[in-house]
This record gives sequence, C-alpha cells and structure tokens, in this order.
Amino acid sequence: MKSFSSPVARFIPDEADAGPQPQAGEAVQDFETFFKAHRFALIAFLRRRTASEADAEEIAQESYARLLGYGYGGSRPSNVWRSLLYRIAANLATSQFRRRRSHHLDGQLDMDEVQLACDAPSQERMVAARQDLQLARQALAALSPKCRRVFMLSRAHHKTYPEIAEMCGVSVKMVEKYMSQALGTLRRAVGERA
Repeated sequence: MKSFSSPVARFIPDEADAGPQPQAGEAVQDFETFFKAHRFALIAFLRRRTASEADAEEIAQESYARLLGYGYGGSRPSNVWRSLLYRIAANLATSQFRRRRSHHLDGQLDMDEVQLACDAPSQERMVAARQDLQLARQALAALSPKCRRVFMLSRAHHKTYPEIAEMCGVSVKMVEKYMSQALGTLRRAVGERA
C-alpha cells in the first residue's frame, strides 16, 4: 500500500485482509482465485461510495470485467492487478455519482409518463363538446316557441325576468316556469349522455 500514491490507496484494505498475495517473483493467481480473494473487500470499499448495495455489486462486477479487458495475468504480480482493480472501481463509482448528480436520475420521469399542461382542449374534449352542443340544439328545438324565446332572451341576450315578461307579454311567474321547463329539458338531454 505504501508504494501506491493515489488518494484511493488509503481506502484499499491491506494485503493481509485480502488473503495471501504472491510476491514480485511469484506466479500470478488465476482469475477465479483473484476474484474470490478480493470480491468482498472490493464490495465493502464500494459500499462507502455508492447509494446502495446493488450499485456496489454492479460496479464491482464491471471493475472485474474491465480488469479482464486489461489482460489480467501476464507477468505482473497480483498486487499490481489489485491496485488497478481498486482504481477502476473508484473511477466507476465517481462516474456513476457524477452521472446521477448531473442528470438527476432519481427525480426524473420518462417523457411518456409526464402529463403536460395545455390550455387547448384535447381532441376528445372537443368532440364531446360538439356532441353536447348538438344535443342542446335538439332539446331547444323541441321546446315550445314561447319557452324557447324566454330561454334565449335570458341566456343569450342576458335579459332579466321582468324585462322578458314585459317583452313577451307574460307574467314573471310564467317566465320562471318557462325557464324551469327549458333548463329541465336541457339537463335531461345533455345530462343523460354524461
């Protein structure tokens, strides 16, 4: 550990913790033995740098895969490969942290899941509104001419009941009756659909 000058070196367990290591002149361990000797220590090392146990195990697996890509074995002793393994793992953990922090992966949603607010009504709402309007027109057409006229003066021309009564030559009570009849008919026509 003293010959490795990286800041990660202080977190790498001693060789005594990881099991027996061959000296510079000794034969290199086969990969399976190397994997078994360092797996638990590497995952413990990564647990302190990742958000979860699963992340630590995933990074450990990726570290071993990359170590194989560097041509594990050869003429180098195990302690050189061990140092490289921990350097790869530390770099992967740092990269994962930066990626999550910069992309805010924990709080992101897929664009298909996001409901965007829009002032324009949807196509379905427009079709439903047209159908409701058609039903209302049919219901108004079914009213008696006096009832229809009272309703239109009230709702379309914003006249008061006394003004409507004077214009139509009926009492205010009769205007109220016509309005009640028109609104009931509209409610039944459009309300049955809803």
